[in-house]
Amino acid sequence: MSVTGKVKNGVIVLPPGTRLPEGAEVRIQTIESAVAEDPLVAAVQRLAKPRSHLPKDYALNHGHYIRGEPKK
Repeated sequence: MSVTGKVKNGVIVLPPGTRLPEGAEVRIQTIESAVAEDPLVAAVQRLAKPRSHLPKDYALNHGHYIRGEPKK
């Protein structure tokens, strides 16, 4: 049986309705995020930071700023 819960105020909270047999031995292991080690994710995070030199509506109106299309 595998159940995923979360720690809240130092206590492991399991999903509602989860029943474990009395006296059952359990193993608690934190789930490490593999995302932090992925070089692709690290590269995207470096590029995905805010760009203060661009207008605030650049994502919505990039056609206007690049090709002169009407703003949306």
